[in-house]
Amino acid sequence: MKEVHEILSLAIPQPALSDHLKLAEADTVAVPDCLEYNLERYTFDRPLPVEDVAMVVYQPAKRGQSAMIELRYCVAGSKYCKNPSCTDQLCAEGKKEDDCKEKMPSVDMITVRFQPAFIQSLQKGNTSFSLFELQSKKPFVKTIQPCTKSKMVLEQMVHHNYEGILKNIFLQSKALELLLFSSDQFIQNDTDERYGCRFLTHMEDREKIEKARSILLDQLDAPITIRDLARRVAMNECYLKKGFKAMFGTTIYDYFQKERMEKAKGLLYEKGLSVSEVAIMMGYSCISHFSTAFKKHTGLKPCELLLR
Repeated sequence: MKEVHEILSLAIPQPALSDHLKLAEADTVAVPDCLEYNLERYTFDRPLPVEDVAMVVYQPAKRGQSAMIELRYCVAGSKYCKNPSCTDQLCAEGKKEDDCKEKMPSVDMITVRFQPAFIQSLQKGNTSFSLFELQSKKPFVKTIQPCTKSKMVLEQMVHHNYEGILKNIFLQSKALELLLFSSDQFIQNDTDERYGCRFLTHMEDREKIEKARSILLDQLDAPITIRDLARRVAMNECYLKKGFKAMFGTTIYDYFQKERMEKAKGLLYEKGLSVSEVAIMMGYSCISHFSTAFKKHTGLKPCELLLR
């Protein structure tokens, strides 16, 4: 799914690393007239740098239907065994953590989509305050850092023993806590800080920046100027640079160089190509320039990597 890829790319900045994820558990629950809850838990066989990320997704009201709010989370978690003497709940509370032989790190993707009618019922009669500025007529996506309270709630939602109607009640109560905590984070800053970049409140601008990143990854061997990149995605250069850094936490050049050197590292170490061959493949006309860039990124000269 596009939505999963989007938040995963923020939690695990290096795209190649996400290939090591394996789906270990999935759960979908629809609480009638309230919300839809979806969990996808992934495990991995190598250390992964996972950054906890949350998104508030808003779609404006349509004819005959109120606005929609969706909360998305990608957080580091732990998968525990299902042994009766070591249940998920006990492990989650830390009571059996040391004894759990099957405990392993995971990446938890959790989505809570609130039904429009439910959001409308929450706002009924309250004209002085609009949740997440729902008077907006344009859709937006806001990326935030999950607060400690939100992460505790997410842990509880993943590790519980409720079934049937009790499960629905439990998930509904926890989803409302997430809605409360995320709205607190959302409204505590001024407008520009709230969205990171004001223009990124529009999904079409975020998609343009995602497209710019895809272009960079598709042509790591052919450097492109920011002017040309901006023209290809039909976006102002200043907005592109500012928006790229807001979404991916680094400049366009640094991101390109990092991915470029990672690819070069793979060609040298895994494919066994020579330094000159890789330099040419990466678009360098001067081997010394390639060697300098490679050492700056990896801490090693290309020839030193080959000797390992």
